[in-house]
Amino acid sequence: MRLLKASDLDALAAIWADSQVTRFLPSRGVSISRDNTEKSLKSFIKHWQYRGYGIWAIIENYSSHMIGYCGLRYLDELNEVEVLYGLAKTYWGRGITTQAVKASISYGFDVANLDKVIAMALPDNLASRRVMEKAGLEYEKQIHMFNLDVLYYSVQNR
Repeated sequence: MRLLKASDLDALAAIWADSQVTRFLPSRGVSISRDNTEKSLKSFIKHWQYRGYGIWAIIENYSSHMIGYCGLRYLDELNEVEVLYGLAKTYWGRGITTQAVKASISYGFDVANLDKVIAMALPDNLASRRVMEKAGLEYEKQIHMFNLDVLYYSVQNR
C-alpha cells in the first residue's frame, strides 16, 4: 500500500464505476461520478495531512497499478475511526482486503495510537463481514448511518 495521490483519480473512478463494487457502498449500486470521486480523493488526501492517518492505495505488486483502497477515516458523525476499503472486482477473493485491513488496524494502534477502530457493513454484505471478522473486528450492534441500516463492528487496542 502507498499514500493516495491525485494521479490515482482514474483508477479510483474505474473502481467506483463498477456497480458490483458500489452495490454495498452508500450509493447502493449506483456508479459514483468522476466529480464525486475526485472530491472523495481530495478529502482522503487532506485527511492524512490533518489526522496523520488515512486511506492508502492498494497496489498490485507486479504492475504498480492501483487496484483498491484501504485505511482509516475519522467519522465526525460517530466521533470514531473507521477502517474502510474497496477493491476492484477482478481481485476479489484473494485475501488482499483482509491483509490490507489488518495492516490499517495495526497502523492505527501502533503508529496513530488509536484506542479503537470500527467498521460497518450492510447486513447482506457477507464478504465484507467476513473480512472484518478475519481482521479481528467483532460485531457489536446495528446502527443507522449514511441513511442505511448497517452492522457495526469494532476492535480495541490491547
